Amino acid sequence: MLNIGSIFIFTFLALPIFTNGDWVHTVRGMEKNTLRWVIPVALLAVLASQFATRADWRAMFSLDYWQSLARYGMVMRIVESDFVHADEVDFQELTDVALRAAVRSLDSYSEYMTPDDYVEFDMAANQEYVGVGIEVGLFSGRIIISQVFEQGSAGVGGILAGDFIVGVDEVDTRDESLSEVIDRIRGESGSMVSIQVERPITAEEHSFNLERRAIALDSVVDVEMATETVGYMRVRQFIDETDLEMVSALQLLKSEGMQGLIIDLRGNPGGRVDIAVRMSEIFLDEGQEILTMQSRRGVEEVFYAEATLDANHQPLVVLIDGNSASASEIFSGALRDHARAVLVGDKSYGKGSVQSVYSFPDGDGLKLTSARYLLPSGEAINGTGVYPNVTVERSTEEAILLMLQAHHLRNMSDDAFAEVFGFAPVEDSQRIVAEQMLDALIGATELGSVLDVAAEGQ
Repeated sequence: MLNIGSIFIFTFLALPIFTNGDWVHTVRGMEKNTLRWVIPVALLAVLASQFATRADWRAMFSLDYWQSLARYGMVMRIVESDFVHADEVDFQELTDVALRAAVRSLDSYSEYMTPDDYVEFDMAANQEYVGVGIEVGLFSGRIIISQVFEQGSAGVGGILAGDFIVGVDEVDTRDESLSEVIDRIRGESGSMVSIQVERPITAEEHSFNLERRAIALDSVVDVEMATETVGYMRVRQFIDETDLEMVSALQLLKSEGMQGLIIDLRGNPGGRVDIAVRMSEIFLDEGQEILTMQSRRGVEEVFYAEATLDANHQPLVVLIDGNSASASEIFSGALRDHARAVLVGDKSYGKGSVQSVYSFPDGDGLKLTSARYLLPSGEAINGTGVYPNVTVERSTEEAILLMLQAHHLRNMSDDAFAEVFGFAPVEDSQRIVAEQMLDALIGATELGSVLDVAAEGQ
């Protein structure tokens, strides 16, 4: 009687032969170098059979699993031996295409990454990139610098948010697309690029010679006192050391008289779950549940808040919108469920799954949905989102205008801004409500009474 390992070997080597006569001819005509990869893979099946009593190994080394590998290997072998243009085929690229398509078909969050893709993913996940330190976009058909980061050479060199890019390396770019201009600005760390801009306030053109370099962006930004008692900070993403940046920001705001805090998570796509847990611990009591993660086989892992020396018990409002996702929803959902914070804004994105990231020896990588999570209330928010305590709807137009003006007003008066951009600065309706709610929270003894008042006013 064949054991499991023998069945795997028999299936792997014989399945294509049983398909039709053409397969028989192909297998019999295999060269020795082909068998060099067929036999080792088959031998792995023998080893797999030794672990067949374990559920996870049985799932991984199933008959379907090996049949799929065999089918892919045989197709590639036929392409190599019989395709008329086989000499022109890049089999590594062909495999990359196949893996991308296969993993993408699983769900919208899983992704196979080539080495170049993985490097970009890793840098983006840690808010790092190589450049001059500017963010660009389109305004009225022109390419505008929407933000200048202090860490980059552009900020040091004198470029301002609101400048229009008119050239790169003395090449006129007025008629080029946004992607074309970005490609011109990009380059290797240490190299130089000259950027020509038109300053809208004076209509004068300026040229700046800038060095491209690796830039690590802060994830906690715009830390300021909104009023005499209300502190404000915006969290761009949950990445390595975001929790430490938040602790530093809290210490700064407390020293300036903060009695209550607004945390702005609007537009925050998420990030690392462990960082969201650590940040939740700052505001929750020891032992309170933060989230439950459920893996493929129903295994549950519950995360509870641990005691921290950086605990903060001041009144708290969290701003969310339709682009607040993943770790943003874990953080805001936990604080809402424990009545620790009032959520203000729009319903969040609704990404209730967790992705694990795997790196491989050749530099490629895999991002794979490995679990889903539940909020402390038991709510699964995938596809539905986290609902705020106080809903303040914001139009798409208002969101765009606010994004456009956010960094320009630091360098312009309201009148100058209106003259350049054609509209007067708009007010952030969600933030205004958040400040009003926080004023009420600072003077309240119970969160429930504040929410009752807010509900009556909606």
